[in-house]
Amino acid sequence: MDFFHEAIALGVDLVILGLCAREYVHYKRTAQLLKTAPQYNIDDNLKSLVERQHEKKIPYAVIRGTVTPIGVPLRSALVPSVSGVLQIVKLHEHRITRGFAGFWTEHSKLLHKTANEMPFELRNQQYGVEIVDAMSAGVLDVDMVYDNYEPSNLSLVDHVFGFFSGIRQRGLQTTEEVLRDGSFITAIGELTSDGKTLRMQPSKEGPLFLTTATKSTLIKRFEDAKGTTLLKILVCSTISVVLVAFILKKVYRRRKQEQEEAKIRDRLDTERRERRARSRPHTLSQDQLCVVCSTNPKEIILLPCGHVCLCEDCSQKISISCPVCRGKINSKSAAFIA
Repeated sequence: MDFFHEAIALGVDLVILGLCAREYVHYKRTAQLLKTAPQYNIDDNLKSLVERQHEKKIPYAVIRGTVTPIGVPLRSALVPSVSGVLQIVKLHEHRITRGFAGFWTEHSKLLHKTANEMPFELRNQQYGVEIVDAMSAGVLDVDMVYDNYEPSNLSLVDHVFGFFSGIRQRGLQTTEEVLRDGSFITAIGELTSDGKTLRMQPSKEGPLFLTTATKSTLIKRFEDAKGTTLLKILVCSTISVVLVAFILKKVYRRRKQEQEEAKIRDRLDTERRERRARSRPHTLSQDQLCVVCSTNPKEIILLPCGHVCLCEDCSQKISISCPVCRGKINSKSAAFIA
């Protein structure tokens, strides 16, 4: 296949194009949801407003308030002075690995992750909305309260082993992220009421957001991401069109070349038959004529049966069995009859 490499490149480009298209649809849909999501104040009217809705819920709504723990807040495991309602501790291993080309590149691998969560609500003075399943939020803005990197102390043996194995440890990084109590954030999700408590939880309409950004800022982020992704789609589409055009051009050239070669072969065959016809004797007995066309002399011997029964033209059309004995044809050869 003359265009094997182009076909591989086209396949990779189409995969990237598909991923970009999926991202674009996600960004566009999320931006549209955010634009149409109503924003409410957390006050004494919010509960009655929700309870008047169908099934006592608003499918996708925006509220803003102060993070307030329901009970004793979580204390940071690594920074005791910090308290909050969500805690995420991660341990990463930094290593360098040798690739196939012999170059060393740095990678990070998550070794351990611990997440703790406690009930909390967003409050505005004495009114509050409880947040449910905050860890599943599509956007979760938390503060990095601890970040410590400890380089590895490798011995000579470790360096030698790492050189031959292609993996060397650089160090370990421990981080802790906390959603602090007292933070003022925006929450976007499904707003429901059970008659006593207002709750915000993940919605079937779209992802849950817990972010310090405002609604307008979020919309701008997704619009910008949508524009960037659209640019990627245009670039990938252009590359795909160029590759397809290049492949079609090669296919067209190949077919045109094959047609030209077929014309040349046909012309040469015609000239060859004419030369052979002129050089043949004009008086041949029936036994000397091809058993198929009865025009040209017998010129080809069929093996292994040994029958000389075909002219060269007819032998090109018969390749399975001998027309005389129906035996299998393994090979053919020119026969010279005195």
